[in-house]
Amino acid sequence: MIKESGLDWTIARPVVLLNGPKTGRYKVLREQPERRNGIISQSKVADFLVKQIEDRNFIRASPVLVN
Repeated sequence: MIKESGLDWTIARPVVLLNGPKTGRYKVLREQPERRNGIISQSKVADFLVKQIEDRNFIRASPVLVN
């Protein structure tokens, strides 16, 4: 439904979530990797999502977030 809508959307797909500090260092993968191993802190995912308010690089995309 979301992908077929006319809305601007971004679906963040984090790997395993953990608590941890916001360091600003993480990877955003455009392509879905075959295996989604790894960890990322909730604060890093939040950092990415907040940046997407103004950053239009991932509109209509569902990137994978990894540490």
